[in-house]
Parts: sequence; C-alpha cells; structure tokens
Amino acid sequence: MKKNIKREGFTLVELLIVIVVIGVLSAMMMLSSTEAVSSAKAADIVSDLRNLKTAALAYYADNLDAVGETNFTITTATNNVANDTKRKAILKYMNNENVDTGYKFAQNDNKEWFVYYDGSNVSTANGKVNEKLVGRASSTGLLASATKPTDSAPNTYAGGTSVYMFIR
Repeated sequence: MKKNIKREGFTLVELLIVIVVIGVLSAMMMLSSTEAVSSAKAADIVSDLRNLKTAALAYYADNLDAVGETNFTITTATNNVANDTKRKAILKYMNNENVDTGYKFAQNDNKEWFVYYDGSNVSTANGKVNEKLVGRASSTGLLASATKPTDSAPNTYAGGTSVYMFIR
C-alpha cells in the first residue's frame, strides 16, 4: 500500500532562486542609490555656489565694499576663523553660516571675483559628482577656471576638482 506523503517547506532549488532574485534586486537598488547621492551632492554644490554668490553681492551692495586683495576660505565653524571678519560678514547674508569645507572666494588677474568649490581635499569629490556637474555646467554657469567667459572662449566646466562661478 502506498502512503501519501506531503512535504512541508521549500526545496533547495526554490530557496536558491529566491536568494538570486533578492540579490539582483538589491544590486539594482545599490546602483540607483549611488546615482541619487551623486546627483544630490552636485545639486548641493551648485546651490551653495549660487548662495555664496548672492551673499557676496548683497554684502557688496550694502557696504559698497569689495573683498580685499587676498583670498579667504570659507571653513566650518570648528576651524579657527576668529580673525576672518570678512567671511563672517558675507556668511551672515546666508541662512547657513556653516557652509561645507571647500568653498573659497578668489580674484583673478583682471580683479574679477569668483566663488569656487575646491573638491581636491574633500572625500565626496569623485567621478560621479563631476559627471553630474558637467551635465549642469551650461545651464548653471559653472566655469572651469577663474577666467571670465567670452563668446570665443566659453570656459564651461568640463570636469576636474574645482568648479568656479563668476560673481559679477
């Protein structure tokens, strides 16, 4: 006489298929999340550059002043910036006075002012962020160097660690 034996549970093949499907889905999620993080960092850089540009213009308009001949670096509040009164005065025009490290003001040989992001010493500056910045360069006015763009020399950002934005 034959007995009907009902097995409960899953076979090894079924378990392996489920594990492979979960692995493929998680790999797809990891790829899309790194793209989103890179895009968000690039948007953050562009936003901070615009805000610093606006803050500098507001400071200049209110004080009929220009930044001195020397460069000054925007640093985090933990660094020793007690003597940097110009930096503090400009950052008061922003809602966020603790801008991320890497943002600086610079003056070129023609006495034109730029705000720029120097990502060479910042761990988040990687190829994916640079790719996103290159994609936004023409629409946001990002420059490759502290040279004023002209029709014959557009100077649009095409990669690298430093991204410039002309102040005025």
